[in-house]
Amino acid sequence: MSRSISIRKLLRAVLIAGACLMTSAFSLDNALVPRELILSGGPPRDGIPAILSPKFLAAGKARFLEPGEQVLGVEIGGRAKAYPIKILTWHEVVNDTLNGVPIVVTY
Repeated sequence: MSRSISIRKLLRAVLIAGACLMTSAFSLDNALVPRELILSGGPPRDGIPAILSPKFLAAGKARFLEPGEQVLGVEIGGRAKAYPIKILTWHEVVNDTLNGVPIVVTY
């Protein structure tokens, strides 16, 4: 029971930190480079689509993975899933459920 309470506290802290980051203004007042010379370095906001309904294969059927490729593993209550880094590199966020628990996997 104490483990699930600590997970809830951790998730709450992450949500609060994310909300603070999203609501705080990003100031360029002290920038060493003039504002007009600062250019965007990547896709626009929401330009990288999250995976909202991930599909899974048995490890032996994942032909797109080479032996030794890295995955990010998550285990909850004895059930586990692996999220290949090669996919997370392109999507960065996966919304999923594991053992009845909603999770977000991010890279």
